[in-house]
Amino acid sequence: MFHTKTIADIVIKNGNVVTVNNGNEIQEAIAIKGEKIIFVGRTNDAEELIGKRTKVIDAQGKTVMPGFVDAHLHLGMFGLLGHGVIDISYPKVKSIEDIKRLIREAAKKSAPGRWIKLQGYDHNKLEEKRHPSKEDLDEAAPENPVQCMRCCAHLSVYNSPALKLAGIRDDTGYAPGEVVMNDKHEPHGLLKETAHWNACEIVEFYDEELRGGYKNADQILTSYGITSAHDAGGYGSSYYRIMQDMCNNSELNTKMYPMLFNLFGKESARNFLKLFVGTGIHTGCGNERFKLGPAKIMLDGSSSGPSSAMIEPYCHLPSKGILVWTQEEADKMVADLHRKGYQVTAHAVGDQAVTIIVNAIEKAMNEYPREDCRHRIEHCGIVNSQLLDQIAELNIIPIANPAFIAINGADYNRFYGMRTEYMFPLKSYLEKGIVAALGSDAPVSYPNPMYSFFGALNRKDLKTGEPVGAGQKVELMEVIRMFTYNGAYASFDEDMKGSLEEGKLADVIILSENIFDCPKEEIMRITVETVISGGEIAG
Repeated sequence: MFHTKTIADIVIKNGNVVTVNNGNEIQEAIAIKGEKIIFVGRTNDAEELIGKRTKVIDAQGKTVMPGFVDAHLHLGMFGLLGHGVIDISYPKVKSIEDIKRLIREAAKKSAPGRWIKLQGYDHNKLEEKRHPSKEDLDEAAPENPVQCMRCCAHLSVYNSPALKLAGIRDDTGYAPGEVVMNDKHEPHGLLKETAHWNACEIVEFYDEELRGGYKNADQILTSYGITSAHDAGGYGSSYYRIMQDMCNNSELNTKMYPMLFNLFGKESARNFLKLFVGTGIHTGCGNERFKLGPAKIMLDGSSSGPSSAMIEPYCHLPSKGILVWTQEEADKMVADLHRKGYQVTAHAVGDQAVTIIVNAIEKAMNEYPREDCRHRIEHCGIVNSQLLDQIAELNIIPIANPAFIAINGADYNRFYGMRTEYMFPLKSYLEKGIVAALGSDAPVSYPNPMYSFFGALNRKDLKTGEPVGAGQKVELMEVIRMFTYNGAYASFDEDMKGSLEEGKLADVIILSENIFDCPKEEIMRITVETVISGGEIAG
């Protein structure tokens, strides 16, 4: 309990204070001193902590809650949109002609040979209902290498100068389908998974672009009440160096927990991890502003591509997706990382990929017992009953993306059919006692947490209204916990943040209304009015 003579720096009173403590208590007021919360309770008691210099905020019955913890996004990739990378997401672009127009405009301002980078198109939403081709991009920018990345970030279209720089003349050396060939038996321009990631390594990004991108992303995340984020990987060593410097210099409001992963293909990522393992530095190194997160491997593709690795074929075509790592390869890497003290995670969307990472974690934990590993699975998209039991037994933390249900739900029904009943299965996680956290995967989806809330509460496609695995709906308080406390738990930070309790970091947000009074179908109307990050009012 606070000392009677303590004077708070900030007092929020008359609120609907959602504590997310063990009892999910609702209180009225909160008081902050420095970086920490010093009181949570009744407004009358909080008023005793008000002095002449105390900043007093009357919440007027609105929801006061912990800052959101986005447990999976790509800070640099998201922030670079409009800051070095041209945003071609729907509905900003609706056709391949729109994309070509933007490339032409960029080519006029760029010296020959300088990269033109675009990201965010969804071929399912383009008027032509197809991917652009190298010929489309060549026509718009014949003298500049061009990368045109799909919204899922698992595939891109490259023009002829870019393919030449990447050394891709045919599909030799790649798995079937990774280098798409055209009717002339030449590269179409569309590269998937390993071929795409390898090509990414030659795309140039500059320090000033990254700094501007991080700042841009941080401002947007703060506006949505996200005070902590788990970064799922980016563009190599400079990506981490600049992020760490900006966090530790308090240039970013968002506290970062970066995963060890680069986007340059399987072998590059494998070598990147080996370098870190060799240093002896592992998960947990850092401070409350920047702390090293899990080591990550990429097992399959995307849910909306679709290229996720499935046990059974998709409903709309005879493919089972793309599997990047074999079971044996994953077993070896996960065992080494686990034994060296890392939290381990994997991008695994399809049930075949999820099976591989679950089996690899189980084998590693049996061979090298370790307490409180908190290994994770990023996305963990399609999860059958056997996998649910294994995940529960191993205390694995799934990082789910219910925003994808809201954004891609109609496509999921077409791709996966009845398997949407166990896709991002939040209700099943709760029933099995599995601690699941939520991530936006920005820029693959929007960072606004209300998209995740809508998907989790309604299990509907936001545009079409189609139900998508409706049996996996959960309640509001459960979603709030997944997006706050569980996110903190996934980074070993639940004693420091994720709930509003005395002694914890003052990461606090005030919403535009009492969220419990908002009909779940209208949850998208909720906005964030005030953000306090580490005791400082942001914005």
